[in-house]
Amino acid sequence: HQCVVHACPTNLSQGIIPVGGWVVSNRYYTLAEVRGAGMDDTLMSGSLVLCRRVSAEDRPQRGDLALYTHDGKWQIKRVIATSGDRVVISADGEVRLNGEVLQEDYVTGNALETGITARRVNLGEGEIFVMGDHRSLSVDSRSSDYGVIQEEDVIGTARYVIWPFYRIGELKRPGQLLEAEAEEISGETP
Repeated sequence: HQCVVHACPTNLSQGIIPVGGWVVSNRYYTLAEVRGAGMDDTLMSGSLVLCRRVSAEDRPQRGDLALYTHDGKWQIKRVIATSGDRVVISADGEVRLNGEVLQEDYVTGNALETGITARRVNLGEGEIFVMGDHRSLSVDSRSSDYGVIQEEDVIGTARYVIWPFYRIGELKRPGQLLEAEAEEISGETP
């Protein structure tokens, strides 16, 4: 159950690629259709999202919904941790970032429903740890077969839902992940 989008020519007359989803790109933004349930309820299958392309000054941050390539497919997941962070998933599914329990009100399902056991991940330079918001359906960095994502593979970050109409709006980072980022900037990393 992946949230997959696929690159295609900017000529919309060619339609949707059978692999699932389509992308219209320019230099600053990418429009992507989400396919799959791994990001439910944040992004539902069929949602159209506007993603800002990353640059050296605009790297993915904790809480961002990153659009990236993995195994030749474009995917979208939430960034839980970035370079230098420590992630621990306990035996009961609790996710800790640098020793602090994450309060993840955006999550559906349990982190252990995918068969993941307790493990610790220390992220190196240029690595990000991603998880789908529907934890029981998402295949993500919790799996040793999937692993961490390299920053160089990140294409952009989802900023707005533009379809379906009733879900139109800005996608914001969760507050706790922003607070962890602010503590790091102030030099008080937990």
